[in-house]
Amino acid sequence: MSVSATPRIAIIGAGLAGLTCATALKGMAGVTVFEKSVFVGGRVSRHPFGEYRDHSGEQYITVSNPLFLKIVESWLDAGLLRPWEGWVVELNHGQIVNLDDLTPRYRGAPNMQAIADRLASGLDLRHSTSVAELDRGDDGSWRLFDDRGGYLGVYDLVVIATSADQVPGLARAAPSIARAAANIDMTLCWSALFDFETSLNLPFEAAFVLDSPLSWVARLDAPQPYPERECWVVHASPEWSAQYAASFRGRVLHALMDAFFEACDQPPRKPLASNVHCWRHALPINTLGEDCLFDERASIGACGDWCTAPRIEGAVLSGFSMADRVMKQLRKREHGRAAG
Repeated sequence: MSVSATPRIAIIGAGLAGLTCATALKGMAGVTVFEKSVFVGGRVSRHPFGEYRDHSGEQYITVSNPLFLKIVESWLDAGLLRPWEGWVVELNHGQIVNLDDLTPRYRGAPNMQAIADRLASGLDLRHSTSVAELDRGDDGSWRLFDDRGGYLGVYDLVVIATSADQVPGLARAAPSIARAAANIDMTLCWSALFDFETSLNLPFEAAFVLDSPLSWVARLDAPQPYPERECWVVHASPEWSAQYAASFRGRVLHALMDAFFEACDQPPRKPLASNVHCWRHALPINTLGEDCLFDERASIGACGDWCTAPRIEGAVLSGFSMADRVMKQLRKREHGRAAG
């Protein structure tokens, strides 16, 4: 690692893993976060749709880890989350099954994007910047370049907090990290939003869909001042999404609409508006079973839900673990300087 007085850390990716890592480190180093999108948050980022300000990605949070429970409780206290008491069922061609799902779930307030926005507050964040190349200098520092060859600065340490598929190309100087990430398989997911003028009068708030092109449907909060309106988000199954990966958006949209009405056993009706989005790297099929990856010698690491578990909890805990590894590296560096 180089010998700059204030450690310079680049974090590539402003999803929840990257934002969590950056927030934990910002008091110890000069942290810069690079995000290729306009918005932060990854799968919880907003995709404005008419008057709706919700999203078509992750719909809720569940908790299984005691540390993450403390984090969720702090988000609840801060007003970033609210308990989601909607009735979540399993749905099979209009038939409601499995009515006893008591899993506690939480939703963002006013939407899931609020969590990412709070984490990003106060960070040195570079939006719409796609890091394409990392070049390691003779002194151990890293020079970053964007996808047009533009120079993005020099850093002592780099954290790659992207989907697994992007890691091998960026971590070529750390073969162990590149190889591990290359072994992760990611699903593709088509999602759609349908805005209806009046309610469909479905008794549930969300459903895991069985025997269908769809895997999930959920009702979004109606926009004000239109309480009679209703918007539904649908997720296609990984298998169906892969089959239609190269299809035209219009064809996919109509197919998902037909599948939605069939799954809910509802007569088709024309929505006021509709939209479709393809999540090219939606969820990891397999995970590493490690909290994060870190090459101390090369001063580079990688984190994300693909390391731990394919949900928000996994992303956040991986980001914290990555921050802990970096802190230990920085302390070791300080001890070395003091001894010298």
